[in-house]
Amino acid sequence: MAALTAVAGALAGCASESERIDHTASAAGLERSIIKGTAFRHIVYRNAVAASPGPLFVFLDGDGRPWSDDGLQPRPDPTTRNPLALQLLMRTPAPAIYVSRPCYQQIVDAGCSSESWTSGRYSDVVVASMAAAIRDAAGSGGFPKIVLVGYSGGGALALLAAEQLENVAGVVTIAANLDTDAWASYHHYLPLSASLNPAASNRAHPWREIHLTGTHDAVVPAMTTTAYFSRYPDAKQWPYADSDHVCCWIAQWPQVFERIVAELGGVTE
Repeated sequence: MAALTAVAGALAGCASESERIDHTASAAGLERSIIKGTAFRHIVYRNAVAASPGPLFVFLDGDGRPWSDDGLQPRPDPTTRNPLALQLLMRTPAPAIYVSRPCYQQIVDAGCSSESWTSGRYSDVVVASMAAAIRDAAGSGGFPKIVLVGYSGGGALALLAAEQLENVAGVVTIAANLDTDAWASYHHYLPLSASLNPAASNRAHPWREIHLTGTHDAVVPAMTTTAYFSRYPDAKQWPYADSDHVCCWIAQWPQVFERIVAELGGVTE
């Protein structure tokens, strides 16, 4: 038995980030499928909560690890070590799915290149493929409305994808870089020259928006999102005094989700 445990531990240690995410999803009883967007395929994990008259909650994860530790070379696999949005889905007592980003989790398509997770991580081709996959997944489940929930860079994608979808009841972001130009400039990162910027959008946002921020978030400080809220003043900001970029969204999620449902009101019924 000890030998088998040691072997299992060794195999787990050798597993890729994608395999770890698959294992986490499987252990939580999530259904896995692959959906074709436009230019890319996407892994979709779906929970087993019975369908209701309410919307489908759609979770999008952060940027993962697009660059090497020294910041000089794109990684061959940008998949996150910490799929926080997946953890939130697993704690959501409503019908929900998680949609992977193009070229993440070892799904390699002809259009994949390092630009897909570096300068073009929020490009029109990426956003269009995410929107198409979300539309397909929601439609196949018979959901007339969706609420997009995006963590970090997934929050930027949630807003951009919402602009290409017809049935959005709400957008919720968590520690999101809402002004990608200001965010890159603040950190002295290379400009996201091939990407769209939510703060520079000229499209109307008719849905309800809730943006959760951590007052101790050094990754996306409040000063980098000012332009977004000037552009969309009806978007609500919910600051959390005990949170930073990662802590403590998972622990707080049950209470936060109840608050979101109450705020969205009739759209979740």
